[in-house]
Amino acid sequence: GVRFGEFLAALDALPAEDLANALFASKEIGIPLGRTLVVRGLISNEDLGKLLELHGLYRRGLCDFQEIRDAFSLSKTRGTNINTALKNLGCPVEEVESVRLGELLLASGLIDATQLNKALSLQELCGLPLGRVLCIHFSMPTEIIDTALDYQKGIRQNVITYLDSVDKLKLLPLTLPPASVKPLIELDLRDLLVAGKVCSDGDLQPAINFAVANNLPLEQVLCSFDWIDQTLLSATLGLSMLIEHGYLSAHEAVAFLLKAGENKSDRKKKTIGDDDEGGLNLHKFLLACGFLSPDNVKDLTRLMVTRASEFGTIIDVPIDGNTPRSELKRLILESFEKDTWFAAVLVGMFECDDLVITHARNLVDLVNIGGATLEQALLSFASIRQDVARFGGS
Repeated sequence: GVRFGEFLAALDALPAEDLANALFASKEIGIPLGRTLVVRGLISNEDLGKLLELHGLYRRGLCDFQEIRDAFSLSKTRGTNINTALKNLGCPVEEVESVRLGELLLASGLIDATQLNKALSLQELCGLPLGRVLCIHFSMPTEIIDTALDYQKGIRQNVITYLDSVDKLKLLPLTLPPASVKPLIELDLRDLLVAGKVCSDGDLQPAINFAVANNLPLEQVLCSFDWIDQTLLSATLGLSMLIEHGYLSAHEAVAFLLKAGENKSDRKKKTIGDDDEGGLNLHKFLLACGFLSPDNVKDLTRLMVTRASEFGTIIDVPIDGNTPRSELKRLILESFEKDTWFAAVLVGMFECDDLVITHARNLVDLVNIGGATLEQALLSFASIRQDVARFGGS
């Protein structure tokens, strides 16, 4: 069958360059193309739903391509749903019924309206499919999501009715084995660092004393010490947020830190460092989740060129009028690969919230050493963006 990207290209649903860039990012990061387009602001959630529905109709041979093209155009100009647009064009697809996953779960009583709205708002920020958001953020069993998706497909294909799907989903939780309840252990950063053997309590105490005396966050003080493994420290900070969001238990976090400490030599080989251009870095992560757009990147590059001296001060490299243009270009390109530089530039020149950018860096480090999945990181970042926005941050 025709893949979704090929379908969009043939449909001329958006500019070819935008589609090509989104397709590249989708493959590189591992986020579905449709969600990548939404988080980049290239299409709306509503249009994505229409395009996916049309793609399904075309793949099943229920409409020819010209009918698909005309229906999409009509639905956009008149604001109608796909079935209405096709009916107005004389296409006999009245028998095709569709239902959204969230609607199906809501009708089945498996989630409430507040949870659905929260999940949809997180989805808007992180780009993950709704089912993955519900599994990770709300700990919904994957069996429920997989079954609901099967029923959603069955409804479209007239294999099962909407009402039968709702009735079956209501009973599904009763057929699942009871979840093993893990003891809830609350650990602050100090506890996590010591329990995970990132550092000893004795090593930590002088840093704590300095932080208290100078009214500074402990993590800020620790970042200035060279005796602590900075990658593990960053990962521990990321883990603390995953614990807070309920994505990991404290027991799982400590177990990972202990294992990471034992396998330090292997970890160094696998970790994507500042000079490694092949893996996940802060720049790619912020693009993937829609925090930065390609236009933002162009604006940021322009700032680094026009305010070169300030840029040099931020990355601690002298830049003045005598600096060759080729050298400035090299430093700008390096700043997109070097997370410490890129974070400093985002905060210092692009006025991004320091807390948000720091959390993103911690999550990137955590993903790179295998302490979290990219999905968990994207969701955790979306959640903290909501929290910062709620309390008046940027």
